[in-house]
Amino acid sequence: TRMLKSEHVRPELLDEEPFDSPLGTGSGAAVFANLQLRAVPDDELERYDRVYYGVDWGWYPDPNHFGEMAYSSPKRTLYIFAEHRATREKDEDLARVLEPWKNKEIIADSAGNKSIATLRDLGFRGLRCHKYSAHGGTSVTDGMKWLQSRAKIVIDPVRCPHTAREFSEYEYPIDKKTQEVQNTYIDADNHSIDMVRYAMEPIW
Repeated sequence: TRMLKSEHVRPELLDEEPFDSPLGTGSGAAVFANLQLRAVPDDELERYDRVYYGVDWGWYPDPNHFGEMAYSSPKRTLYIFAEHRATREKDEDLARVLEPWKNKEIIADSAGNKSIATLRDLGFRGLRCHKYSAHGGTSVTDGMKWLQSRAKIVIDPVRCPHTAREFSEYEYPIDKKTQEVQNTYIDADNHSIDMVRYAMEPIW
């Protein structure tokens, strides 16, 4: 039940041993130097005291992206172990996929007002928006810095191939003239990253 609908797994993301170094694309500008891709077995899932859920809305070409994760405060480690991702997905279809999580607290992007209203009408009473920016901070910057400062971000690449790919390939932009790394975050190919920020806002 943890494995949700997704497309094929990219073979280059799989390994018998976890990745202990940033993957990226070889430019040296990887955002998440704390990333580790490895299997998260079922017996490990059973040890988590609390599970967090998030949704980033989309349609096409941007997808809906739902994810499930847990966080260990003593280890400062985030574990991501389930995803659902689809384009051109109607709210009613998404609701059917997420039926097992209907009574869970799911934190979503506040920009999807129509989708939020539809899912709430369909019984998702735990669906809510929580924007850290409403409390005086910058949601993207603060959330990204929190993720980067964790000891590890563990992602199961078989259960979450899209999340694994986006986290591993997400990089800082590089100035074309100076070749210097720019201290900013690109708003592209980061749907799973946004989803994780929303889900983890109660923590950071």
